[in-house]
Amino acid sequence: MEKSKKTNPLWGGRFSQSPNDLALGFSSSIGLDKNLYKEDIDGSLVYAMALKEAKVITPKEYLKIKKGLLYILGQIQSGKFQWQEELEDVHMNIESALHKKIGSAAKKLHTGRSRNDQVATDLRLYLLKKTELIIKLITKNQKVIISKAKKYSNSIMPGFTHTQAAQPITFGHHLMAWNEMLERDFSRFMDSKDRTSVLPLGSSALSGNSYNLDREKMAKRLGFARTSNNSLDAVSDRDFIIEFLSCASILGTHLSRMNEELILWSSPQFGYIELDDQFCTGSSIMPQKKNPDIAELIRGGSSKVSANLIGMLSLMKGLPLSYNRDMQEDKAFLFNSVDFVASSLEIFHMMIETMNPNLNKMKEDCEIGHITATELADYLVSKGMNFRAAHERVGKIVTLADKENKQIHELSITQLKSKCKIIESDVFKSLVPENAVTIRNSKGGTAPKQVLKQIAIAERILKKR
Repeated sequence: MEKSKKTNPLWGGRFSQSPNDLALGFSSSIGLDKNLYKEDIDGSLVYAMALKEAKVITPKEYLKIKKGLLYILGQIQSGKFQWQEELEDVHMNIESALHKKIGSAAKKLHTGRSRNDQVATDLRLYLLKKTELIIKLITKNQKVIISKAKKYSNSIMPGFTHTQAAQPITFGHHLMAWNEMLERDFSRFMDSKDRTSVLPLGSSALSGNSYNLDREKMAKRLGFARTSNNSLDAVSDRDFIIEFLSCASILGTHLSRMNEELILWSSPQFGYIELDDQFCTGSSIMPQKKNPDIAELIRGGSSKVSANLIGMLSLMKGLPLSYNRDMQEDKAFLFNSVDFVASSLEIFHMMIETMNPNLNKMKEDCEIGHITATELADYLVSKGMNFRAAHERVGKIVTLADKENKQIHELSITQLKSKCKIIESDVFKSLVPENAVTIRNSKGGTAPKQVLKQIAIAERILKKR
């Protein structure tokens, strides 16, 4: 097989020839990890300063390194930088370019540092930024959901179990359930961010370094909360990625469930909402169609995030300490999930902001499905009947209504009393959906007063962020 002519100048001292060309392409990660260029340069700038302060490099060398790294940053951002696959990854591409730019001073930058602690630092820096972005996007979605909930705190709709009409609730109450899901997501990502904010830099390949570098200063300059306690663990730990992917998987599941409801509600059979045209597509053959494709893509795409979590767990489960090249594969799982979650949150916010609810249709559907049957059972309990007996009597009333092709609230007082003698004419108040909603006034209930209390609590939480 044809082989490359030169060894890699950054690690090839003990080799007589470079890897096979096919092996080189197979092992190169530059296609993905070049996305870490900003974090890699930021880490190198701080590391260079630490080397200067430890008197490993001179102030003049530090200034040359700093100027060279900032020049390379500008070249990358302008699109002029030429990435070289034979240099394998973002770290060696930047280091090689730095050597070409400033000469021998560049060779001192890697003193006491390994690509092992370098990439771990880059990934944590990257994930801290992306987690902060996702946290802000979650909050942005909560704000629009809470705003809609406040607007529709009195608007009734069917609540469902098993996708069957169960009891009347308010549209605001349903939206606030979405907010609760996102609030838990926010909390999880905040916890994950705290455990990500640990600096590995200074751990070198696996055993630490001997150059008396001030790791606490490096952590502060890079925005980390603290430094790692064990160099072996620091370079081989990817729990922070696994935890992020776990949080992202739960968020993806929530987004999938919420978009499933948008898909159902926007169908003619439900007719509860209309999605804005900009988030729908048509059919190539059926001119009348308005398909909720974006909601479907979020619902379907969330499976990628769950798959990435499983992939990352599978990647790490058999690896001994410390670093192994297998870990190069972590970036594909991470970057894919970050991109999907961030874009889904952005577009979901716009979908909710622009959707148009059909309040009349929601209210009409509260007149079918015997939706206040539970309220009728509660009425019988208020008359002294135990709940199990009340449940049985109401079941017989429902059967009667079905035979008469009526809803229970359409039965006459005579028909109702034929199944339960303690029913009086005041029963019809309990069968009105608006009344049924109002009496659910326990904490967290669907009564408009309780929904407004939930909203007030949520608004206070968001104001503190």
